Amino acid sequence: MFDSLRSLLAHLLELLQVRLELLTTELSGEVKRAVLILLYAFIALVFGALSLLLLAITVVIALWSEHRLLAATIVTGVFLAITAVALWQVVRRLRGQPRLLAGTLDELRRDREALQRRASGDGA
Repeated sequence: MFDSLRSLLAHLLELLQVRLELLTTELSGEVKRAVLILLYAFIALVFGALSLLLLAITVVIALWSEHRLLAATIVTGVFLAITAVALWQVVRRLRGQPRLLAGTLDELRRDREALQRRASGDGA
């Protein structure tokens, strides 16, 4: 009886070790992915903002003597439109993201179901 209990405990520990390794692998991948996304988003934001600012200044200067108010209003409208599209994309992409640690959670759910089936089969 003690041998079977020891064997069961060894299997449970092995199962736990595999699941923890899967968890750390998934966490590592998610952290790397998030850092890269944040880095590229920051670079794009900074250089995009600088480019748009220089473009806006160029347009307003070019139209300074004739239609400076109209040029400033159009440039502002374009900036607002770009901001709205970017925010919409962020929200859309965040909604489409898979659950964090989805693979680990699925494996743990399957393990629990298998143990429950085994326990109900042994008890019958």
